[in-house]
Amino acid sequence: MRAPFLAACAWLVSLSTPAHSDYGAACEPITIFAAASTTDVLEQVAAEYEKETACSVSTVFAGSGTLARQIEAGAPADLFLSANIDWVTWIETAGLVRPGNKTNLLTNQLVFIVSAQETAAKLDIQQAESVVRYIGEGKLAIGDPNTVPAGRYAQTALNHFGLSGLKEDQLVRASSVRSALTWVARGEARAGIVYRTDAAIEDGVRIAGPIPRVDGIDIIYPLVLVGKTPNSAARAFFEHLQSYTSAALFADHGFSRVSAR
Repeated sequence: MRAPFLAACAWLVSLSTPAHSDYGAACEPITIFAAASTTDVLEQVAAEYEKETACSVSTVFAGSGTLARQIEAGAPADLFLSANIDWVTWIETAGLVRPGNKTNLLTNQLVFIVSAQETAAKLDIQQAESVVRYIGEGKLAIGDPNTVPAGRYAQTALNHFGLSGLKEDQLVRASSVRSALTWVARGEARAGIVYRTDAAIEDGVRIAGPIPRVDGIDIIYPLVLVGKTPNSAARAFFEHLQSYTSAALFADHGFSRVSAR
């Protein structure tokens, strides 16, 4: 009698197994390349998606320009979340994105940051002389405009508002917006220009003032499926990133949906 009893138990257990287990076993692994500024929120989105579907999601973070060049060179990305439309255009021109496989997903805002110990500091980029005085002989950290969208936006703002009083060697350019954030937190730079969402996750800095939108600063994070024939698992995650569930997580981290601006 013991053998039939065990067989019956095994049958009951199989009935109680969540449906997504079979789906997960057949689900192809997903790899998303994403702008460094989305690290915290995207890791959370990916982790929750893995729990829900049992699909494996790998995340790769760096400056958008660095990632776009890697994708063009053949890096195995299924999706790309860029902090700049131009880098998506770059891989579209290379024939790596099919029409209809792109959406403008998120937006963000640039801010001045200073050390958290500088509790009274306020910086207004429209008062260029006061910004230059505050920085003194110190450094201003931004992302590298050649590869980091936040750096390109920051350089546009500096040029627009005439911060020509800064010496060339005072402007330090980081390989990602997160590196610029770290330099200010460690006291290696007097101030920095980063995204508001980055400033919010670092206790070592505080926001000293916003950077107004001007021509050339329209911060859009486009999301694309990479490749001529994206697999169904990547397409499902593409749709999930546009869902209400994901939108709520992005909002918790300070991002806005483009449609909600």
